[in-house]
Amino acid sequence: MTIQVLNVSKRFGTFDALNGVNLEIKPGELVALLGPSGSGKTTLLRILGGLEFPTAGRVLFDGADATLVQEREVGFVFQHYALFRHMSIFENVAFGLRVRPRAVRPSEKEIQQRVHDLLKLVQLDWLSDRYPHQLS
Repeated sequence: MTIQVLNVSKRFGTFDALNGVNLEIKPGELVALLGPSGSGKTTLLRILGGLEFPTAGRVLFDGADATLVQEREVGFVFQHYALFRHMSIFENVAFGLRVRPRAVRPSEKEIQQRVHDLLKLVQLDWLSDRYPHQLS
């Protein structure tokens, strides 16, 4: 899926969290958002996930305008607070697949394969049995 962020801005009161951000993520690309605290990384991720809406600009998924769509079939895992401390890294990644409605939930075998592939993509497959507090 191609994701395009077109001139996206987000304002909280008088604070500009994002100002005219443009970004294109092509299928299969691995993207890291880097920057100091307060630079808008989390705000941009929340907009991509449909948890926030931009003050201005558009978000396109495969060319379709998703700017005001809340359910987007997009998932992400924050580094700290959104992880389940009692679950392994593997189980944290698998969680989103396992809680999908039964009609669209992948088989357990497919979940195992998809999680393995995702962890391998970000070079964490060898840490899959560890817990969040065991990672930096």
